[in-house]
Amino acid sequence: MGRYSWRDLTARPLFFPALSLILGAGFGLRTNAFGGLFQLMAAGALGVAALGLARLPGSHLGVLLCLGLTGAGLASLEAGADVPPSLSLAQGGTAVLEGEVERVERFEDATRILLSVARVGTGSGTPARFHASLYAQGKPPSLLPGQRLRVEARLKPLESASNPGEKDFSATRRRQGLAFTGSFQTAGMLVLSPPSRWRVELVRTQEGLAEAVRAVAPSADAAALFLTLAAGQRAALDDDLEEDFSRSGLAHVLSVSGLHVAALALMTLALLRWLLVLAGARLRSLRRVDARRLAAPASVPFVWAYVVFTGNQPPAVRSAVMATGVLLGLALWRRADGLNSLASAAVLLVAWTPSSVADLSLQLSFLAVFSLLLLTPALREAIPLPPPDPQEAHRLKRLLASTRETVLETFCASVAVTVASLPLVAGTFGRASLAGLISNIVCMPLCGLLTGFAAGGAALYVVAPVLATPLLWGGAWASQLLLWLTRFFAHVPLATMDLPSFGLAASLLYAAGLAFWALGERRWRMGGILAPVGLVLVFVVPRLVPEPGLRITFLSVGQGDAVVLSSQGHHALVDGGGVPGGADPGLRVVVPFLKASRIDRLDLAVLSHPHPDHALGLISALEQVPTERLWLSAGSADGPLSRKLVETATGAQVEEVQLGHPAYALGEASLEVLGPPVDRELMEGVNDKSVVLLVRHGDVTVLLPGDVEEEGEAALLASGRLGPVSVMKAPHHGSRTSSTEEFLAQLRPRFVVFCVGRRNRFGFPHPEVEARYQHLGTECLRTDVHGAITLESDGHDVRLSTFLTTEAPTPVAPVAPVTAHHHP
Repeated sequence: MGRYSWRDLTARPLFFPALSLILGAGFGLRTNAFGGLFQLMAAGALGVAALGLARLPGSHLGVLLCLGLTGAGLASLEAGADVPPSLSLAQGGTAVLEGEVERVERFEDATRILLSVARVGTGSGTPARFHASLYAQGKPPSLLPGQRLRVEARLKPLESASNPGEKDFSATRRRQGLAFTGSFQTAGMLVLSPPSRWRVELVRTQEGLAEAVRAVAPSADAAALFLTLAAGQRAALDDDLEEDFSRSGLAHVLSVSGLHVAALALMTLALLRWLLVLAGARLRSLRRVDARRLAAPASVPFVWAYVVFTGNQPPAVRSAVMATGVLLGLALWRRADGLNSLASAAVLLVAWTPSSVADLSLQLSFLAVFSLLLLTPALREAIPLPPPDPQEAHRLKRLLASTRETVLETFCASVAVTVASLPLVAGTFGRASLAGLISNIVCMPLCGLLTGFAAGGAALYVVAPVLATPLLWGGAWASQLLLWLTRFFAHVPLATMDLPSFGLAASLLYAAGLAFWALGERRWRMGGILAPVGLVLVFVVPRLVPEPGLRITFLSVGQGDAVVLSSQGHHALVDGGGVPGGADPGLRVVVPFLKASRIDRLDLAVLSHPHPDHALGLISALEQVPTERLWLSAGSADGPLSRKLVETATGAQVEEVQLGHPAYALGEASLEVLGPPVDRELMEGVNDKSVVLLVRHGDVTVLLPGDVEEEGEAALLASGRLGPVSVMKAPHHGSRTSSTEEFLAQLRPRFVVFCVGRRNRFGFPHPEVEARYQHLGTECLRTDVHGAITLESDGHDVRLSTFLTTEAPTPVAPVAPVTAHHHP
């Protein structure tokens, strides 16, 4: 395949119309400007005018503008959530829901369902239209999509990300009608309709296939990988295995997507074509028919059967649409065009679900195919090695040349996908896999073979389970070989490279550079220099921005604490949040924030006291980001959480600290230990034995008191080391048993930060405590309302900023530079 040019894009009739529709849908999702009906009417009027002026110059631009308005209108009209007034989107709560089960995901110890809610309330209920993602507490009966269900659920409204670096898909999910997450007790669940017979048979077949695979697989992981491809049962894969696939650059293998659907389509096409050729040798009526034109449409049902059997995963559906376009193109026009097929798939998907343009997997899959079509030929052309000579008479030389060309094309394809997706991958995951450049060359033939085993084994199992055993055995061992290769590439040195987010300007420069180099001719290809310029901006510009002398970020981790301190390239982490059995804030919030802040190593980690809402997230964070030193509260090292933390912090210098411990220098700041007190034996609560830190940066002081309560506060006052402070974290999340009047009268903080969870069951911060701070003139900020709260200090002034902008009723004054209190 030759290299594309700008003229080749204009020769594809669907390319620019599809691009206009996509851009319009993306604009409509972000703005909802003018309303969907207005946009569709404007698009129609403009379309009529453009057709009427079809012979005039520039009329085609009117058509593209018409399509852009159409995309924006469809996005604005896309179904959202229709929630009854009795069920507040802001508060959630407990409600009786009735609706249809759309998806069921089974995990090792839990089940999650996606419920399309039609009614809310007991009796006949109130009509509604929204989706709820619910976890089952307890083992539910066998639920299948399509069944009608009534359940009493505890709901929590869908929330936006509250921290820098945290992944946020809430806008797209709301657009798709998902309004709540939550849980329900299976004892109170009422199934109102039986499942469809075909779904029962499908599940029974999948369960039988799973048993047959496990019986012949060399390991549980190999069986899980094979079943992921053969039946879409990805939930059986553990987190460590998924991480290895991500690091090795082979994460695409784990979803039934373009790779598998394309491989299946090609293999089915080749098999049917071969069968038709054999039949043509015996039947005179078939000799004049092009076997490929018959085999191509006949392959379409097999492709869609595989997609349905593996659970209609969105990437597979998108790939099946593209494969269908290619196969029908072969049937109708003999030669399918990749760009037109890609554009037609994009048009169909955006017209059906406009919000899909914001879906990450859609963006990655389309970007991958686009880069394969445009960048791969340009990269291959740049390599100074001639293509194989088809006239070569020597068979061995011809075979070696063909093998070399296959390796080169695979390498170029791997480079093309990696390079093209770099801005998107960096902004989403914060790293890129370098190992993938080689691992894909080595593993792609095996992945294609494995896809054939998976699809063929599943199909044969449906027809004759006994005859499928050899294919299942071969697929299981192919999976085991792929696992060995994946683990090898995942742990080679420099398997991944951490990347900062590109930003809009750098992304545009980078994309323009790739486009000029791939599509430009002669001097226009020099525009490719814009790509490395964009990369330079990504890495250099942030270093040119002056860093504040001290930055402290109070992360929003729910009901718990997590505080990151940075000063002149030195970093500390105090606590990490956490809730037993809940989402891990260490992996969900803390680690993404550290990566977004380019912190790959900590100077100091501190566990204020061994309670889950402080320790669990810290443990998982230190599994990803090492620390040189670890501080624990004196006397707490023997607890189970502390021991697990020490085991995780491999290589760290562990110290138990108390009042009088030497101050620690963190860049320009210093950390003084004010608690726990030496004479703490009579203290009953663990909270009062928290590590208490006073952070000093010039005239600015910040108090981090952990969860001390009344007794711990009295001990701090008795130490004689406390005076007025600039900023403090509210002790014990603002409970009634802390922030005593005597304590606040001594500290008189200018700002106070409450680290609390949204709608927490404790009612923190207590209204009396919040009013106590306000009476002193202290400005109150809360992580449940404002998200992450960042403090910046130059040693004289302090500035606080919030991640979320909200008009909350809390009396928080506009955050502006404020001169901190001076301490002698």
